[in-house]
Amino acid sequence: MKAAEEIKQLAFERLQEAVILCDNGKYDGAFYLAGYSIELMLKAKVCEHWNLPSLFDESYQTHGISEVRRAVKTHDIAVLLIFSGLKAKFDLAKSTNMVLAEINLLLFTSSGRCLWNEQVRYQSSGSQYPEDVKALITLLQHEEGLLQWINKN
Repeated sequence: MKAAEEIKQLAFERLQEAVILCDNGKYDGAFYLAGYSIELMLKAKVCEHWNLPSLFDESYQTHGISEVRRAVKTHDIAVLLIFSGLKAKFDLAKSTNMVLAEINLLLFTSSGRCLWNEQVRYQSSGSQYPEDVKALITLLQHEEGLLQWINKN
C-alpha cells in the first residue's frame, strides 16, 4: 500500500466488507471495518495534503518522512481529520450536510471524542447496536457521505 489512490481503494474495499458482515448480522466486525475505512481514507488524504507519494512503504525515504509516519500511525479519526487538513472544512460542512451531521452524531461524543477506535476489535460480541451500525454504513455509502466527502475535499 503505497500511493493515496491505493489507500482510497482499500478504504472502499473495507467498507464493502463491512456491508457483507452487517448483512450477515456480524455487527461488531462491521462497525470495526466501517471505522477502519474512514481511517484509511483520511490517511490517503494525509498523503495528498502533504504531497507524500508514499506513507506506508518503508522503502520510500525522504527527510522527515519517518516523523510523519510516526505521527499518522494513530487510529484516532479526530486527529487524522486534523493531519489531513480537513478538520475545519468538516466542522463547517456538517452544519449544512445532513449526512455528515448524522455521521458526526454516530462517530463522536459531544466532547469531540471519537466512539470508534482500533480497540473496538477486542470488544465482546454484541457490544454494537445493530441499528447504529446499519445507519453508519448506510451513511458512509451515501453519495454525500463521509468517504465521498473526504475523497472530494
